[in-house]
Amino acid sequence: MLIQWSPKFATGNALVDRQHQALFEAVNAFDENLEAGMSRERLDETLDFLARYVQEHFSTEEFLMLGAGFPGLARHKQEHDRLIARVKFIRDLRDQDPALVPAEGLARFLGDWLQSHILGWDLALFDHLRTHPQPGAPQ
Repeated sequence: MLIQWSPKFATGNALVDRQHQALFEAVNAFDENLEAGMSRERLDETLDFLARYVQEHFSTEEFLMLGAGFPGLARHKQEHDRLIARVKFIRDLRDQDPALVPAEGLARFLGDWLQSHILGWDLALFDHLRTHPQPGAPQ
């Protein structure tokens, strides 16, 4: 297992925590598929799922930030957009030539990014949402 969920990653928002756990599982599945020698097609399917799920998850977080009037929305969204662009760039490189982007490095990058993003950006976001509740904002 490349990365492991633990309570230190919990934001206190049940939906976001479930999504984060699903992302941990997807990154681990990608890594396990690598170790099992899965076909390039299967690895790319897993990567495609991760890319789609990440976008869905980011939309959830951005909706919560917008509804709460979170002052860090623009910077947090830029961080999300950077990862989406990076994954698209990596995917395009792999489409041209899989040797350009070793999948092993990609699994480690995704796992490291996910953990550091949650511990830095997301925990700060949900701490702010708890300490600055907005009337009628989704929690």
